[in-house]
Amino acid sequence: MMIISFDLKIEKLFHWMKVGAEKTVSKTGEGISNVVTKYKEDARKEKEAVKARDESSAKTIEHIKAYKKAEDTPNTQRNEENDSKGVYKPAPIKRSAAEHSQEKEKEKEETGGGLFSIFRKEERTEDEQAVSAEKHDFSNVKIVKTEDDEISVNEYPEHEDSRAETEVTDEEGFEVDRHKEAKAPEQWEESIQFRDHYYELLGLLKHHDPRDEQKVSDEELHGNAQLLIEKLATFDIGAEVIKIVSGPTVTLYELKPAAEVKISKIVSLENDIALALAARGIRIIAPIPGKSAIGVEIPNSKMIPVFARSVLQKIKEVSDPVNKKDKMELPLAIGKNIAGEIYYDDLAKVPHLLIAGATGSGKSVGVNMIISSLLFSKRPDEVKFAIIDPKKIELSFYRALKYHYLAVCPDLDEDIVTSPQNAIILLKSVVLEMEKRYDMLAKAACRNILEYNDKIKDDKRRPRDTETIKHFYLPYIVVIIDELADLMITAGKEVEEPIARLAQLARAVGIHLVVATQRPSVNVITGTIKANFSARMAYQVASGIDSRTILDGKGAEQLLGRGDMLYLPSGSPKPVRVQNAFISTEEVEKVTEFLSKTEGYSKPYSLPSLYDRTLGGGGKLIEDMDPLFEDAARVIVQSNKGSVSLLQRKLKLGYARAARIVDQLEQAGIVGPNNGSKEREVLVNGLDELETIIRNL
Repeated sequence: MMIISFDLKIEKLFHWMKVGAEKTVSKTGEGISNVVTKYKEDARKEKEAVKARDESSAKTIEHIKAYKKAEDTPNTQRNEENDSKGVYKPAPIKRSAAEHSQEKEKEKEETGGGLFSIFRKEERTEDEQAVSAEKHDFSNVKIVKTEDDEISVNEYPEHEDSRAETEVTDEEGFEVDRHKEAKAPEQWEESIQFRDHYYELLGLLKHHDPRDEQKVSDEELHGNAQLLIEKLATFDIGAEVIKIVSGPTVTLYELKPAAEVKISKIVSLENDIALALAARGIRIIAPIPGKSAIGVEIPNSKMIPVFARSVLQKIKEVSDPVNKKDKMELPLAIGKNIAGEIYYDDLAKVPHLLIAGATGSGKSVGVNMIISSLLFSKRPDEVKFAIIDPKKIELSFYRALKYHYLAVCPDLDEDIVTSPQNAIILLKSVVLEMEKRYDMLAKAACRNILEYNDKIKDDKRRPRDTETIKHFYLPYIVVIIDELADLMITAGKEVEEPIARLAQLARAVGIHLVVATQRPSVNVITGTIKANFSARMAYQVASGIDSRTILDGKGAEQLLGRGDMLYLPSGSPKPVRVQNAFISTEEVEKVTEFLSKTEGYSKPYSLPSLYDRTLGGGGKLIEDMDPLFEDAARVIVQSNKGSVSLLQRKLKLGYARAARIVDQLEQAGIVGPNNGSKEREVLVNGLDELETIIRNL
């Protein structure tokens, strides 16, 4: 309500009152002093009424401040109507309609209900008017919570339905409403027809004219070939160059040695040939698979960059070809080979990829190209990513795709996992997803995800739902681990076990791993992990030992960096040299920003909860939980001993109570069943997993 000065009107009012009073005296015989006395009495009552009303407003403001103070505490009072939405509101001032009516009647009696009540605000001082304006100017205003935490309420707080709502937003401006998200339907329950945004995405990438690229001159190629023949001749090795293949980074010279020359003799001259050609490092392929020739890879004087647009612009030809037999389910546009041809591979057939490379070799760019290849070729209903980024910055862009392409664990509060403890929980959640999918495929009598999804699309062949299994279209899940070394150092076996299980079993149900590390040592890439990753991608490494760890042979230590790689396809005896395509940070940001603004799901793709697994999927709470349950659980997990006597000693409990707590721990899935005289098995690996279980009890 606006308070306006009425000085001019008040002067006219007093003039009118004086005239009226004189007429009254003449008619009724009353003196003017009686009129003035009555006026003063009315003014006094009016001031008292205003004071009472201001006190009521002050209480309202105090109530708001108290709400603001309590907002950061666990016991913040919420409005029951909106609690499920996660939207905080000030609790209403509870006044019944009768109380409100009585208050109005009392106000009317105090002001006399006459002319003075109409102009009652004019008698207040300027300070009082300013305070009143600050307290009452809230009507019909929707207030959004700002950095100053300013909260306003409706002018009439007694009406619950008209209270202003506060909107809680995250750092990027998206509305945070976890309760609403929890109540949203699962992705497979939503029917969304996703558009193909391939050409829009391609337009976001920088265009580079291939005519501007300076290719290797014929003079340089023939000169290197002549030097190569002359150097071999000095060691009495006869050979001739039969073919020269020039690529973006290196040139392959195919040699046909004389009949009496041993291949091992040529291989031993690798450093001598590099010295003669003044090359940064050469690689000898002896022999070239499928040919009766030896290959010598010599770096070009100038590297021709391979940009993302040049390889992604043809990815549709392999993801949706004319001949369906040539279709790649999960196409990866890796780069260009020595011949300058675009090199693709299918992650669905690989089926898991191990990547290694020193700092600055182009490994992170390669991971971004793998993700971008799938974003360009697959819709949100066809593929999901479960991302682990211990560095916290390399893959943070993809957080914007939460409602489109991300698969998240409900036990975690982060979409892109960054801590080793959360990484363990996410990997175990993916293992549960794998087991769940195998149950679905078994009920549908299918051997792999392709057969299963074909049945789901066909109404006549679609399997029937049961009480425990709901059938729906299964998207591929690609688990991205950007730095395995950090996880292995901090977690070790806890990380290795779920990775090994997924690598052995997850292929058939559409779950694939892409694991990268900058430390390809035997402590990081263990024998268990290495045995289950048949496809490997090696960037420049520090030594031949690291090269043998990742490729089972030398060669990666001679690479040039900046995306120069050796790619060992699944089932291939020899690696292929490829120049990885380059996609900039700016381009990745543009792609993710564009996709985040397209139509998405109401909630992310949810992986199974570890809590559901521990309670057998029932999700029942433990009845009459002992107050020392959590302390006992921590003692058991820390000591890795499921013993009643241990709880008796550590917590100073009697046998009956300690035994009852152990039974409750068994019900929660923390310890195994009774094993006679032996200690119970502890089923929880570490305190972080335990805290997840306790948090959900």
